[in-house]
Amino acid sequence: MQKRSPLYFTLIVSLGGFLFGFDASVISGAIVYLDAIFELNSLTKGWIVSAPSFSAMFAMLVGGILSDRMGRKKTLQLVAFCYVLSSFLSIISQDIGSLIAARMLGGIAFGGALVIVPVYISEISPVELRGRLVSIQQMNIVIGFLAAYFSNYVIVVYFDQWLSEVNIWRWMLAVELLPAIVYVALLPNIPESSVWLKNSSNLIKRRQPAKEEAASFRAILLFYNSFLDWFMCQKKNLSILWSATWRQVFLVAIFLGILQQLSGINAIFFYATSIFEKTGIGIDASLAQTIAVGLINIVFTLVAFFTIDRFGRRFLLLWGLVGIVISMSIIAYGFSVTQYKLTEEIIAKYNQGPIFHKSSQIFQEMIDVSYTTEEVFKDDLTKAIRQISWVEKDSGLNVDSMNIYQDILIESKQLNPYLILFGILGFVASFACSLGPVMWVVLSEIFPTQLRGIGISIVGFLNSFTSWVTQFVFPIELIIFGDHFTYAIYAGIATIGWGVIYLYLPETKGKLIIKVP
Repeated sequence: MQKRSPLYFTLIVSLGGFLFGFDASVISGAIVYLDAIFELNSLTKGWIVSAPSFSAMFAMLVGGILSDRMGRKKTLQLVAFCYVLSSFLSIISQDIGSLIAARMLGGIAFGGALVIVPVYISEISPVELRGRLVSIQQMNIVIGFLAAYFSNYVIVVYFDQWLSEVNIWRWMLAVELLPAIVYVALLPNIPESSVWLKNSSNLIKRRQPAKEEAASFRAILLFYNSFLDWFMCQKKNLSILWSATWRQVFLVAIFLGILQQLSGINAIFFYATSIFEKTGIGIDASLAQTIAVGLINIVFTLVAFFTIDRFGRRFLLLWGLVGIVISMSIIAYGFSVTQYKLTEEIIAKYNQGPIFHKSSQIFQEMIDVSYTTEEVFKDDLTKAIRQISWVEKDSGLNVDSMNIYQDILIESKQLNPYLILFGILGFVASFACSLGPVMWVVLSEIFPTQLRGIGISIVGFLNSFTSWVTQFVFPIELIIFGDHFTYAIYAGIATIGWGVIYLYLPETKGKLIIKVP
C-alpha cells in the first residue's frame, strides 16, 4: 500500500470534496420543490440552504486541531461517517427542522474535510506536484457540483412521472448516499501522513508508559498531562501566529479565506436554479442551465490544475479576480436594465381562484405599464397587494400577501436571460481558475507545519462563517436591495480583494515551511 503514488491517495481523500460539491448543489434543485410544498419564507429558505455552512464553520475551527491530535487519517474517517449519517437523515426527514439538523451534520463533515484534505495532500506530495495535487480537492468539488446538477435534471425530466412531487426532493438528496458509502469504504486504504507521524513521534513516546499502566491512576494522570501539554502548545502556536513575524501572513490568510466567500460564489451555486428560474425560463430550462454552470466549472478548474505550478498562485488569483469583477458587473447590469410589466395574463392566473375575485380592478392602473425602475414597481405592487389584503380580509379570506407579491414580481420581470447566463458563466470560470482551488493551495503552503493545523482551522472557520452569512442573507438581500445592487456589491468586494492581494500576498509556489524559523 505504501508504494502507491501520492495521486492514488489524493484521489481517495479528495472524494470528500466531491461530496461537499454535490451537497452544495443538490439543494439548489431541491429547494424549488421544498419551497412549493412548505411555502418557505426567505428566512427559512436561507436556513435550509446555509445550514451546512453554519455547522461547518465550527468543524473547520476544530478540524485542523483535531487532526493534529488524532492524525489526518482517523479524522477523515470520522468525517466520512458523518457524511453517510447526514445523507440518510436528510432522506427520511419529516419536517423542515429535521432536514436542517441533518444538513448541519453534513456541514460538520465537509467542514472537516475542507481543512484536513489540503493539509494531508500537501504533506504526502512532492514539492513539484503539490499545487496540482492539492487542486484535485477543488476539482472533485466542481465535479460534485456538476453531478448534482445533472442528477437533479435527470430526476425531474425523466423520472417525474414515477415520482410524487411531494417527495421528489428526497430522491434528489438520496443520490448523495452512494458516494458517501464509497468514501467510508476507501479511506482505510490510505496511509497516515508521514509529516504528521514525524511531528507526533515525541507525543507518542510520552504516551507509551500509559499503555503499560492503562488501569492505573498514573495512566489517567499522564493522559491529563498530555492533553494539557497539547492545549498549551496550541495556545503557544496561536501567540506565534499573532507575533510580529507571522501576523501579516496570518491576516492575509484570513482575508483570502473571507474573500473567497464574499465573492458571491455560494450565492450563485446554492441558488443557481432559483436565479435562472427568476429570468422566466422555467424549471426544466433552469436545471439545464445549471448543468452548463457545472461544465464551465470543471473546464476552468482544469485550467487551474494545469497552470498553477507553472504560473504560480498569485498570478491566477489576480487575473481570476479581474474576471470576477467584470462578470459580476455584467450580471448587475443585466438586472439593472430589467423592465417590469404587469399583464392581463398574469392577473388572470389569480382571477381563477377566490383571492382576487373582488379586487382585480385594483391592478388596472398598473396593467401594461412598463416600469424601468424596480423600486417604483415594488412600491406600486406593495400598495396594490395591501389593498388586496384589506378587501379579502373583509371577505373572510386568508391571503398570503408575501407569496402573491413574490410570484407577481417574478412573473412581471422582463430581462435578457442570456446576458445573465453569460455573466454567471464568466464568474464561475473566473472563480474556478483562481479563488476556488488556489486559496486552499496557498493556505496549505503559507503556514509552517507547526502552525498549519491551528492556522487553517481559524481561517477555515472564518471562511465557513462568511459562507453561511452569504447564503443565509442572499434571499433577504434580493428583497431589500434588489438583484442588481446585490451583484454590484460582490463586484466591489472583488475589486478590493484584487488590491489587497496585489499589495500583500507573496508567491508560495515551490515553498513549504516545515518549521518555525
